[in-house]
Amino acid sequence: MGNGIYLIKMIKRNKENLIVGLLMTFLSFVFLLESPLHPWIGGDTRTDSGVFKAVAFMMERGYMPYRDSFDHKGPLIYILNWIGNRISAYRGVWVIEFIFMTGTFFVIYKIARLKCSVGSSVLVTLCSGSLLFEYFDGGNFVEEYAMIFIAIALYSFLDYLMNQKVTKIRLLICGAGLGATLLLRANMISVWIVFPLFIFVKMVMEKNWDTLKYLLFWFVSGMCIVIIPILIWLAVNRSLVPFWENYIVFNKIYISEQGGRASFTAKWEAYIYYLNRNVIIISLGAVAYMCTIKEKAINMVYLAYMLITLLFICLSGMMPPHYGIILVPMISYPLAALFGEIEKIEFPQVAQTFSIVLSVLFLAGIIFPNWLSRISSVPRIYENRKYEYKSGLNITVSRIVSEKTDTDDAISVYGNWDLIYVLSDRKHATRYSYQFPIGNIVPEIMEEYMEELHEEQPKIIVVEATRYDDNISDFLNNNDYQLIWSQDEANGALIYMKTTPSI
Repeated sequence: MGNGIYLIKMIKRNKENLIVGLLMTFLSFVFLLESPLHPWIGGDTRTDSGVFKAVAFMMERGYMPYRDSFDHKGPLIYILNWIGNRISAYRGVWVIEFIFMTGTFFVIYKIARLKCSVGSSVLVTLCSGSLLFEYFDGGNFVEEYAMIFIAIALYSFLDYLMNQKVTKIRLLICGAGLGATLLLRANMISVWIVFPLFIFVKMVMEKNWDTLKYLLFWFVSGMCIVIIPILIWLAVNRSLVPFWENYIVFNKIYISEQGGRASFTAKWEAYIYYLNRNVIIISLGAVAYMCTIKEKAINMVYLAYMLITLLFICLSGMMPPHYGIILVPMISYPLAALFGEIEKIEFPQVAQTFSIVLSVLFLAGIIFPNWLSRISSVPRIYENRKYEYKSGLNITVSRIVSEKTDTDDAISVYGNWDLIYVLSDRKHATRYSYQFPIGNIVPEIMEEYMEELHEEQPKIIVVEATRYDDNISDFLNNNDYQLIWSQDEANGALIYMKTTPSI
């Protein structure tokens, strides 16, 4: 009899997971119409995404990140873009985005199911995902890929604290998620700081040494499984020291006042910027309320996690939308807890009225506008899928570069416009594919770039019109470069070609 009941539960659970998995796959496909790399779009990537694709492009040709291509994100983002290029040269990384996004939505749903019903969990997932419409910003950012690791960690920690569920596999996966996130960008790891610290203190106070050793061993093992192979790969290819200099040393300057941007005022304004969203404020209020009625320790830890996550986002003092992507999984538990409490109200009329009002507010004010707008655009985007979505400037510049150079020629783009390397299928000269803002933050970078430019004398130099300055002007005039094409608009470009062979 017991086995029969268990089998029925398993069938119901698997049926639920299958249906929900299909729904999340659909939602992910629809949402990722926001990506310029969507198979029906193929538009221009944003600046950071262009850098990641350029580094992956160089990796395809035997070059290494950090050693041969400067950038200051973790190596996993370049590996993911390299894998994407194996699928398709330009749009392949969208497949990686699609897999990660579908997984993220599904895990968010599972977090919500810890506290509320199937229907409410779907609403929570839609509500959490609605933040992405504001923060996604073209996608292919480290935050986008970190979401699934953060969501899995939240689910694992919450299920352990609420239901005492833990396995070796969960610990390995949770530790691997920390390793992966560290190799994307280190300031996104707040979930692995707050919850493990709480669990550690709890275990020490209870003198539960055996359990503590068990948890630590499998968690750290998972982390090492991800980190060690990548560090070995960097070391074998002489990129470990450049990795340290770019990812650790440079980023310390980048988020400091020395970098010219991370003042206390800038950080405070950034904190308020990311906090000042209706759904974020509702989520904070929900957790604060939960702290007063039940599971107080868990909810207080969760509140600390939310506040610290917002703090970590603001370390650089900047406010790009994509920094807020990691807030998407964060708000799932508070919203689920709120719906869960509503579902438990025993007074039918009050419960029904309150539930309807709250649902209408969520559906009309947060969920429906963005999702319905995106769903309504699907037929139009599909009908126009054969059109060219790249900008005329990018097409023209990359075409001229391709025509004026051979496949093995290196070029340099002066500014921050790495998409040109990718579209023109040309590697970058010098270690620095871009020079701004890094050259302003660390002036030695600009000096090193100019020295390498003198040594390599690339056949073509593309200059972003807004970046044309004395540095590049003097170099072009003193080294026999001729202007062969220009667009005089403020967001235009200038293309220079070397008129004498480099020695």
